Amino acid sequence: MTTLFNAGDLQRLDVERRLTEQAPRVLPAEGEMPVQDEPVQADPLDRVRDSMFASMLEILKEKYS
Repeated sequence: MTTLFNAGDLQRLDVERRLTEQAPRVLPAEGEMPVQDEPVQADPLDRVRDSMFASMLEILKEKYS
């Protein structure tokens, strides 16, 4: 039977856990907004691909029905 983690992995995970527990918790300063990701803009090619796949699906449905 194989194990997911070996002894070295477990030791590294334990060290990371201890460091994370010791790390100071820093809250945003008063009035400072947390960094937010910019909204993802849709790729115009997505609409083209969706349209192509929908067309191919319709053709296949007609052919095999």
